[in-house]
Amino acid sequence: MLSAFVLSAAALILLTQNPAPPSSKLAEKPPPPCAVTGRVVTAADGTPLKSSRLALIPEHRTRDSQVYAAVSDSSGRFILKDVPAGRYQFLATHTGYVDQYYQSNRADEGAVLALQAGQEVKDILFRMTFAAVITGRVNDEDGEPMSFVQVVALHRPTEDEMEDWEVLSSRSQQLLPAAMAQTDDRGQYRIFGLRAGAYYIKAVDQYEPMFQTITGHELEMREALGSQYAPVYYPGVTQIG
Repeated sequence: MLSAFVLSAAALILLTQNPAPPSSKLAEKPPPPCAVTGRVVTAADGTPLKSSRLALIPEHRTRDSQVYAAVSDSSGRFILKDVPAGRYQFLATHTGYVDQYYQSNRADEGAVLALQAGQEVKDILFRMTFAAVITGRVNDEDGEPMSFVQVVALHRPTEDEMEDWEVLSSRSQQLLPAAMAQTDDRGQYRIFGLRAGAYYIKAVDQYEPMFQTITGHELEMREALGSQYAPVYYPGVTQIG
């Protein structure tokens, strides 16, 4: 009996001296998520904008990055819940209005919204401005409508946009595309979603697979024939000047 007691006591001492290390995975708790709330209204008179789309986009996106989105209600209010801490681009969109970035200065992409673990950001206000529209028609030299022509609205870069370029001297005179459209079977086009400003309009009759939506055998014919027309700027000139 005495030897058994001594062995049991020794085993108990060994167990107390060498406790099993706790599992780090079980001990660690995930950081609490964040929440972002606010409203979307018109810049003109503050009318709430229902069905506006809000998105938090990770600043440095990867294949596994997730975009967190929401839609505003009838009072223009929105809430983005269960958002992990991080740095995000934040924007609001609505059909017929210019896309609005968080704390944006017109043409730039606004400020980065940095969220800390468990943070609740409240009362963010997006003021949406009406977007401009340019419509028109593209004809050939005989007055016949031309379909599948790419029409691009171009603008000169702003100071903020030029600051993002490494070589300013060689690019300062370049024009940047703001929006584009494609002519239909009537030769008509409609470019929408434009900010207020001055634009150059350029029509290009060439196959560009990234932008064209050609069905049937039209694609094969256009590839075989090519284009007989040089790019043209409104009101019918080949040079920007």
